[in-house]
Amino acid sequence: MDTATRVRTAYFSKLADKYHPTYGYGMLTFDGVDIPIFDEFVNPNAGLPKMKGANEVYIVLQDQQEYDNAIQTVCNYRLISNMTVRVVTTWGLTGSKKLCEDIANEIDNRLRQSKDTSKLTGITKIELELSRSISEQTQSNTAFNKIMIYRNYINK
Repeated sequence: MDTATRVRTAYFSKLADKYHPTYGYGMLTFDGVDIPIFDEFVNPNAGLPKMKGANEVYIVLQDQQEYDNAIQTVCNYRLISNMTVRVVTTWGLTGSKKLCEDIANEIDNRLRQSKDTSKLTGITKIELELSRSISEQTQSNTAFNKIMIYRNYINK
């Protein structure tokens, strides 16, 4: 199996509590709400849940890259494979980024035991390379994004 596919599969298996019966995407259950987890793009046919005042809530796994680890051993070939996880909440004119950050914290807790100890099968170590909050506003909506880029260490 391709390394990128293996990493995405490990993320989906740890984050998804169940799968949508029609569309097949994963859903993370948070505070009793099933939040869809999409692979690269949001499915336009998917119904996006409302939650705690937010009009839409969803998660996207996106933007992977992989490269050789600078430190190699005789026993194992080592790779680093990055994964970007984006949490999105959309609101009316006003909203709060707290919900977005709370969901991101739940995701981090499911992926890592400590600052770099992986909870994922086949991934030796996970580091949070970057965490960024982005807010966007139009005349009628506000959106909050939490973007987390994880560095995954894999021994092949």
